Amino acid sequence: MKNHVFLSAIYFLVICCLLNILELSIIYAQPTSLGWNGEYIIPLNEFTDSKNWVCNYQPATGDACYVNTDSASLNLHWIFSGGNRYKYAQCYQVLNPAVSLADVDIIALDVKGTDCDNHRDIKIKFEDGMYQASYKWENLARITRWCERISVLKSQFSDADQVNWDKITVISLEVCSDASDLDIFQDSGIVSFRKLQSDSISNWQRATSFELLKDTGSYQMIKQNAIDAIIARQSPIGLFYTWREDSSSYLYGHGFILKLLSTEGIWENDQPVNQYAIAAEKLALFFTEHQDALGFWPRAWHSNSGAIKQYLEQDSTIWFGDFPWVIIGLQNYHAKSGDVRVENSIDKAKSFLYELIDSNGKLNTINPVTNKIKEVTSCEAYAATILSLFELGDDRTANKMIQYINDNAWDDNLKYWKEGTTSSRIVLFANTWLSQITTNSSHAQKAYDALSLVGKVLFTKGPGEPCGLDGIGPVATWYEGTLSYICAGGPGSQYLFDKLISHINDDGTVPHYNDSLGSMAGIWAENWSSLDGTAWLYYAASKKSPFIISNIESNFTTKKPNVFKLYQNYPNPFNPVTKITYSIQKSDIVNLNVYDILGREIQIIVNKLQKANTYSVNFDASNLSSGIYFYRLQVGNDFKETKKMLLLR
Repeated sequence: MKNHVFLSAIYFLVICCLLNILELSIIYAQPTSLGWNGEYIIPLNEFTDSKNWVCNYQPATGDACYVNTDSASLNLHWIFSGGNRYKYAQCYQVLNPAVSLADVDIIALDVKGTDCDNHRDIKIKFEDGMYQASYKWENLARITRWCERISVLKSQFSDADQVNWDKITVISLEVCSDASDLDIFQDSGIVSFRKLQSDSISNWQRATSFELLKDTGSYQMIKQNAIDAIIARQSPIGLFYTWREDSSSYLYGHGFILKLLSTEGIWENDQPVNQYAIAAEKLALFFTEHQDALGFWPRAWHSNSGAIKQYLEQDSTIWFGDFPWVIIGLQNYHAKSGDVRVENSIDKAKSFLYELIDSNGKLNTINPVTNKIKEVTSCEAYAATILSLFELGDDRTANKMIQYINDNAWDDNLKYWKEGTTSSRIVLFANTWLSQITTNSSHAQKAYDALSLVGKVLFTKGPGEPCGLDGIGPVATWYEGTLSYICAGGPGSQYLFDKLISHINDDGTVPHYNDSLGSMAGIWAENWSSLDGTAWLYYAASKKSPFIISNIESNFTTKKPNVFKLYQNYPNPFNPVTKITYSIQKSDIVNLNVYDILGREIQIIVNKLQKANTYSVNFDASNLSSGIYFYRLQVGNDFKETKKMLLLR
């Protein structure tokens, strides 16, 4: 009997150990799925033999180049003389026999440059004896460390459909620079290459489920520190510093932040009672005050003054990767707070949005100066717009857009969402955002496939820890993008989050990148403290996703008010104009007057019959001196209320 009990105890312990190992394997085994290694296109001993490479440049201009090699890398030494012209320094290898890349989907190499001028691009070419296909990474020759597995799809090469990929006879590696008035001085450097590899993506294993984080006990503190750090970045006018370094406030993050603050905010009797609700109110009312007449918002403001920093996208259209986020934020704020002052703003934005969605789900944008309509091609923009429609309760239009983008941007062969309807590039947000949109739909398998792909192609160690994902590169770890991948439940999420949380800033924020590179290879990398990244940190530590519709009433309809109400003016203090909002529940004579501190009537703002509705009027105090004033609303014999406001000059 004793032996039986003893054996049972041993058996129980073994089972427990096995279960623990299994649990750990579920959480931690997937890091092996991050990143990829393919086959060498040129054997390493041939790649690192300088005798196999021929140099090509423009000697008549004073340019020059030569190569040397070591046991691991090929080093291209280049010199560009001065002048405004196209410059290049190239080395190429003739392949005999020819190499077949017909079954290859992706090509990658490691690159390291030296300190040199801007606009030093790197180009790779494949030739078949008649045609050549090329791809260029902008400014990549300036990075002074190894960038590993810089990847490009074969479909991204120029003239990819012309080249006979079954018979590649020449491979070229090049440093080049387009003509520019800013690039007229002599410059030189070295670019090193190694591990020129390729692979067939169709052979890659994909996930079959989402990976959920397992709370280690510290997540609540991380979440709290993140939201407190966000609150600390709010300026007096209601905006938040996207970047303290240049006092700028960008649109996407602010709509995102408004949803976050509305989630954490508490309102009682329509009044904000905690710091998150107060911060949300200030931001929401800033949006209502700074909305374009058409219904959209500028891309960026100066954080302290509210002056517009950037009005439109570079092509003078409205960027839909940003604009819908404000609808998302305002809708969440309205549903949580009941603040009727934002209803007109939501209505205007909603009307503007619907004018640009075709009946088949195609999304358009507009140049508001010329009124010229242009198709939106970005999957990221579609994801933001679809979420805004779900938040507004319009599942029908949202699902039409999902179907449209799946029909026009989903790659059935490689199984991912392309950058957009006209670009096959693999980018992070297109896949992490759309994966979160489709998590609980019939398209969930697409999410598993897409997250698995970006987890391999965009995985990077950058300059060191923490490892993570990049938006396009992979050049360095993009915290914001990595956290969006974790929120989506991509393979290796627990591993990535465990690495990342040890690099949170002391103030609770996360950096934008783990390196400072400026504009490079399609990304903008700075290690500045990131507002947007910190918002994603909040969601990751909460084990939530901003793409999940909030557990509040999401259908927005403008209703007749069922109470009389006088709201606090905004802004307050003000100089010299402020807005006063009020609601009346039935038709009656309305009087809205302003008084000074001695009770003397200063101005009659409203004196007329009005129907049941919510109204906003501006009060201009240009002719008044600084001080305390009062405004009083009287509706017939049923309602009377007075509030205080402060004019500061």
